Amino acid sequence: MTWRDPEAGLKSRTFDDKAKAVELKDFLDANGNSFKLAAKAKVRKDSTAPTVYEVVVRHIDLLRKPQPGTIAKYRRMAAAHIAPSDLGKTPVDKVTKAAVIDWLDGLTVQSRANQETGRPLSRKSKGNVHAVLSAAFATAVDEEVMARNPAKGVSEADLNEAREPVYLSPEDLVMLADRIDPHYALFIRFLSGTGLRYSEATALRKRDIAVRAGRAVAQVTRAWKSTGRGEEIGPPKSKKGRRNVTCNEALSAELIEHLKDLHPDDFVFTRPDGDYIRNSRFHKEVWQPLMVRMLEDGSLDRKPWIHEIRHAHCTHLLDANVPVHVVQARMGHEDAQTTLRVYARLAQASDTTAADALG
Repeated sequence: MTWRDPEAGLKSRTFDDKAKAVELKDFLDANGNSFKLAAKAKVRKDSTAPTVYEVVVRHIDLLRKPQPGTIAKYRRMAAAHIAPSDLGKTPVDKVTKAAVIDWLDGLTVQSRANQETGRPLSRKSKGNVHAVLSAAFATAVDEEVMARNPAKGVSEADLNEAREPVYLSPEDLVMLADRIDPHYALFIRFLSGTGLRYSEATALRKRDIAVRAGRAVAQVTRAWKSTGRGEEIGPPKSKKGRRNVTCNEALSAELIEHLKDLHPDDFVFTRPDGDYIRNSRFHKEVWQPLMVRMLEDGSLDRKPWIHEIRHAHCTHLLDANVPVHVVQARMGHEDAQTTLRVYARLAQASDTTAADALG
């Protein structure tokens, strides 16, 4: 039989068995005359093993330790990056390491994310999705559904593409607050002056701000979480996430004035329409446009993540010789090593001090 393959041009095959010729024609008809796609479809049809996506779903269903929000995140990853892919539709007994690498290299940002749809997925995000896949394969190996884990040890070829953290100086933080939509200026100054996580700051109510001797104190007991039902408020990220964070005098005065017209259960920071500051909408409508403007006019040479305001707060405290255990408590880090790791990646001012000390 002869057909025109959309990729390889004119192709032909000779068969002694008419049934096999008819089978190939059926597969070609169903796959746009692409022999490559037809061959994949036949592999799937002939195998009795579950597909990669089915194995991933079973693995997630078996998880008990992660919080519901984490499990929901895994489900979203699987639905967006595994289910629609060739790899996701492949029976697990036919998966090769090369197929995993091709899948990983081809991952892109999906719709409704905080970045432009279709662009290559960040290295960190790829690592997160790969970790779910590899863990699912490990579960399948334990259950003797798979003989080996073809995702084990697979990583991106060019490790130099890892994103370098962006250091924000105290002056940069002031500039961000000055350049952002004025409605959110206090919000940015609050993040800069307290180091709270975005999810913690946006969950604060008026009743969560105490005033002691003229100072505003944020009592962190809540944070937004992603769940299967959407975003909901729950406890902070960890036990030490429950903490009191005192504001400096200038920030306290501005915050106290802002709270005057709010009811006890009102969110401290909201959108102009009064709704809470949903992470995805804030990034698309406020943060990303600000980054574009500041990169275009040269105010910034690299685009920081909003979470790097928190890292900057940590770094500036340690640069000011605030003891590590005090900074750890203020940041809500479970381990002082986390505090020091942030500092080690970003401490540019200290490096300058060290150089000047050698005079």
